Amino acid sequence: MPKIILNEKEIDFEEDINPYLEFEKLGVDFSCHNGVCGTCKIKVLKGMENINPKTEMEEEFPLDEDERLACQCHKLKGNVEAKYEEW
Repeated sequence: MPKIILNEKEIDFEEDINPYLEFEKLGVDFSCHNGVCGTCKIKVLKGMENINPKTEMEEEFPLDEDERLACQCHKLKGNVEAKYEEW
């Protein structure tokens, strides 16, 4: 079963599901859930290839190559390791 590892905490998840609740359980804050506010910005350390491509909302948001908005990571197909810091 694939896992999300965030700030050294980990959780298993079902492949190809929207992992919103798993990110929240690991401590990611969400405000808008629509890719507008940026509260859920994470830095992907490993497994970027296991996340759906960046959404249009993310392309318009000022993100570095290794950053994603957790609310826009709609489908994960393997392990993802990331770092999250509150703003």
